Amino acid sequence: MSPTRTFAMVLALVAVGCGVAAFASPDQERVAADTNELDTPIWSPRRVPQPLVDAVGAQRLQAELTAATAGLQTCFVVDEGGAPIAEQSADVPLVPASTQKLVTSAVALAVLGADTRLETRALAPAAPADGSVERLFLVGGGDPLLMTPEAQAQREEIPELRGSPTTSLATLADSIVQAGVKRIPGGIVADDSRYEDLRYLPTWKDSYRTEGQVGPLGALTVNGGFDPLRPPEPVSDPATFAARELERLLEDRGVSVGGSPERGTAPQGAVEVAKVQSPPMSDLVAEDLSTSDNLASELLLREVGLKVSQHGTTAAGVQAATATLAELGLPTTNVTLVDGSGLDRGNRSTCDLLADTLDLGARPEFSTLWSGLAVAGEKGTLIDQIEGALTGKVRAKTGSLDNTTGLVGIVDVGRPIRFAFLANGDFTEGAGIGLRGRIAEIISTFPNAPPADQLVPAPAGT
Repeated sequence: MSPTRTFAMVLALVAVGCGVAAFASPDQERVAADTNELDTPIWSPRRVPQPLVDAVGAQRLQAELTAATAGLQTCFVVDEGGAPIAEQSADVPLVPASTQKLVTSAVALAVLGADTRLETRALAPAAPADGSVERLFLVGGGDPLLMTPEAQAQREEIPELRGSPTTSLATLADSIVQAGVKRIPGGIVADDSRYEDLRYLPTWKDSYRTEGQVGPLGALTVNGGFDPLRPPEPVSDPATFAARELERLLEDRGVSVGGSPERGTAPQGAVEVAKVQSPPMSDLVAEDLSTSDNLASELLLREVGLKVSQHGTTAAGVQAATATLAELGLPTTNVTLVDGSGLDRGNRSTCDLLADTLDLGARPEFSTLWSGLAVAGEKGTLIDQIEGALTGKVRAKTGSLDNTTGLVGIVDVGRPIRFAFLANGDFTEGAGIGLRGRIAEIISTFPNAPPADQLVPAPAGT
């Protein structure tokens, strides 16, 4: 919304208020004069000041946001319940970084459903007999949160991950033992055939792997594909690593396991010995949004592809996601999806898309898009980025890459104000984090307008 448009809104509101007062009936004027109680006409804008305050506040907000982002490629949208307050270049495509996870999360909820759980299964050619199964097939179901007890404990030491949901590999080991398995002479076979075996997108920077920003992708992965978790060291084959970890946990429980873990595919007609389920999709999405889990975003995108086209690939996921956004009525003009996490710099999003995706959170089936957001000073990626007076008042999805920053969420100013912000330019990741914090501060001051008695002249004679 341009400053001219906002100022016109102010003049219109003032004119309407003053016009109503000017056409007060003689009887109304006599009542005011006789009682000496109404120094201001009943319909004066001084008695309905909030629209005026908000209109002036919108003009200031527009100017402050424009000044804060000068010299950058940027877009922003600020609205209240769908009513625009401030905006700039809302349909211009920019690199979204991890704000794209909001879009991926919405697609996952739409296609897979909030109650869906992903299963990791232990199968055997035949049911246990005399405490033995010849071989055990560990079949991955795309669960990005499958963890060993050691990794679960380490996550609790990391502030932005503390309290986030996980799936216990130890629970699966316990269930296998409870099924009567004491011996697996042929060893454990890792089956991750649910998805393609492309571990990293070829267009990703190699530093994403070496710096531990994302582990190797696959339908069967434990501890995010890292060994150790701190510092993160990616494994070469996440499926066989998962099989080794299950073997270790079973041996700790007295199960004899022969051979070494290997890759393979469970045979037709294999019998289920045990399984472990992920948290519901709503919790997976919440974890993804709050902690900005790159692996989770990518695996959810492949699961979407599998659901829609029976192909568990990134390409199928991107195609399905694009179609789903259109079906949801979201603006996809100028939007390009390459992956689910936003790591790829070939992605392009708009503030229009991000803002409208966030607005889906008002619908019960998409409520996690609000409840799962990081919270300033309290939870997820915002636990130590936006603090002080904004603690607990900003809920948002963050996005950070070199030369790219973004923030999409809700600011509590006594009522919820929703916003989307992206900026691309010549700045470091740290500087981008500082910039988006400043944007949140500016929005939090809305309406930041003079008191009503300064906006509207006092009645004559007072």
